[in-house]
Formats: sequence, structure tokens, C-alpha cells
Amino acid sequence: MKIVIAGGDSKAEYIIKSFKDRKNELVVINPSFEVADRLKKACFVNVYHGEPWSHIALEQADAFDADLFIALCERDTDNYATCLMAKRMFNARKTICVVDNPNNVEYFKKLGLDSVISSTYLLSQSIMNESAVESLTKMLSLDDNRVTVVEKVVLSKFALCHKAIKDIRFPKYASIAAIYRNYQIIIPGGLVVLEPKDTLVMVTAPENVKALVRYFETEAPEARSRKSRVKKPTAPQEKPEKPAKPAATPAKPTQKRTRKKAE
Repeated sequence: MKIVIAGGDSKAEYIIKSFKDRKNELVVINPSFEVADRLKKACFVNVYHGEPWSHIALEQADAFDADLFIALCERDTDNYATCLMAKRMFNARKTICVVDNPNNVEYFKKLGLDSVISSTYLLSQSIMNESAVESLTKMLSLDDNRVTVVEKVVLSKFALCHKAIKDIRFPKYASIAAIYRNYQIIIPGGLVVLEPKDTLVMVTAPENVKALVRYFETEAPEARSRKSRVKKPTAPQEKPEKPAKPAATPAKPTQKRTRKKAE
């Protein structure tokens, strides 16, 4: 496999050493003369000194037809320009753009890059997955986001809990690949009964993930009825004060009618 490593310092050294002994063809290019010389001595590989975002530099470094092109430059914009040039002009099969700003991950993907990686972004996603106790859902995309692996923990309130797989009518757009139970892997069969705290590993297409999660989290009728029976305590309502009686109005003096005496 031909791998082009553009830019980087310690990250580039680690990647070079990781792929060097696997019979890969490595093409290393670095904009810093000092870093290029250090990588050459530390990794015992040829390092081309040049700017990876330059067409001439990539051409002279023979960066054509790379199976994997990795951009590790300091600035996110330089990595984006490098990967875009490698993809469109040097026929790179797959590009990996490393960025510092996590906000650039989704933005650069929309602009046409194959893979954008941010250590801050990956850290935040990992924290969210570990802290999402309520959903108990983990997802992993494979094969360029064409296949998604979903992990879900079975809760006792779910409708499929305490049922055999053959009786739950599992959706046809997904399949159960494995079941983790008490640190053991169980091969899913029709007679396997799902128990609380089982972890199901399911495979589906990305567009079916939401529907699969909704199906999985459907609660049993008895769980829903228990919720309906529990009434939330309501704050005591104060009795409205009675309106004050209007003050009595003094009666108008009555005028006695006197007949006029006829003169």
C-alpha cells in the first residue's frame, strides 16, 4: 500500500514507524528542513523537503496514486488544501485530514474530504458515549459510513426483554451480530432469551439507525402502565379569597308627594 505522509513532527514519526515494517511504500514530505532531517535520521526513510500544499512539491515527491494520503500540517487550512489537491489532482484513493479545531470536522467533510480527524472532537465524542447512561448506545461507522454497528444495553422495561429472539420480530433492515453477557460472547440464535443488562451488537445501514433505536427502546405495556399510574405530586392550591361585600349605599331620601291645594 502506498502511503503519503505530509507534514507533522512527532505524529509523523509515530505513523512512519507504525507503517514502515508492514511492507508499505512510504512517501514522506515535510515543509520544515529541520523536521525533515530529524525524521530521516530517526526513521531511516527518505523525506522530501517541500510544502505539501504545493503542486510542484507533491509532483517531485511522487505523491501520485496514493492508497492513503495523510495530512499532518500545523494549520487546518493547509491540511485541507493538501488533501483536496491530492484527491483531485494526484488521484489519492483516500485522504485523512488532521485538524486542531473540532468545528472544522463536519465542515471539511461537507467540502469533499474523505476523513477529518480532531483529537478534541474524538475526546468529546468518547466522553459523551461514556456519560450517556440513559441511552446506553454506542455507534461505529465502517466502510466509509455505509455500515453502522450499534451497541445497545437491554433494560428490563424494554418490550424485547425476557423474550427469545425468534419471538421479538426483529426488523429485517438490521441483524444481531453478537450478545455480550457477563463478559462472555453469545452467538445469537432463535432460542436465545434476551436478559436485562445484555449488550446487543447490531449491524444496519446508517439511514436505519434511528428506526432501529426506536424499535429497541420500545417499552413493554406493563412498564408504560406503571408510568401512567404514578401521579406527580401537585402543589397544594390556595383557596381563593372570597370577594369582600360591597359597602351598603345610603338610601335616597323619599320625597313625600303633597297635593297642591286648589286655591
